[in-house]
Amino acid sequence: MSKKETETVDIIKCPHCHHLMGYEDLIDVGDMSGNFDMNCERCKKDFNVDFTSMFYFTTTKKVEGTE
Repeated sequence: MSKKETETVDIIKCPHCHHLMGYEDLIDVGDMSGNFDMNCERCKKDFNVDFTSMFYFTTTKKVEGTE
């Protein structure tokens, strides 16, 4: 992941004033992707938000005899 991508993971950044906002109240459980309009909490300007969910998987070897 690039530095630019990590700056916007799990936050919404206003494109006008760069204020950072949470997303928890804006996306319903189960939404995997979509878009919506919102107003910045600080500068009050409108902007569009596009989002995509990502999953990260890790694997480990099973240890014999621990079942």
